[in-house]
Amino acid sequence: MSRKSVELFYDVVSPYTWFAFEVMCRYQTRWNISLKLRPFFLGGVMNESGNRPPAMVANKGQYMFKDMQRLKKYFGVPLKIPSDPPKVMFEKGSLSAQRFLTAVDMSMPDKLENVTRELWLRIWSRDEDITLPESLAEVS
Repeated sequence: MSRKSVELFYDVVSPYTWFAFEVMCRYQTRWNISLKLRPFFLGGVMNESGNRPPAMVANKGQYMFKDMQRLKKYFGVPLKIPSDPPKVMFEKGSLSAQRFLTAVDMSMPDKLENVTRELWLRIWSRDEDITLPESLAEVS
């Protein structure tokens, strides 16, 4: 069977995308896929489409945080909800991190997977600020 090419568009501000990222990376050999990671800015897409993030819709937000606990256990992802999720996701956001990941992809694509994972660990496991320049410098 020929190898299929799969592009994963992701933003480290999205915990759901972290699960997809880990599963795709984990099983790419077994599934015989060539995985191409594509960092992009989810906030821009949400803004331009007029869509609201699930966490901003009361019932979806409540479900999302319960669902993430189930998914972290099922997929073995060390997710820990940040102390102030709205501030992390909507005030600070991920624009600088996504730009940084795009630069890594352009200049050192072999490091993109590990740098991406480290940013997810910082934001969604250790409650660290990924908007600080020194945080980005530490992951590279």
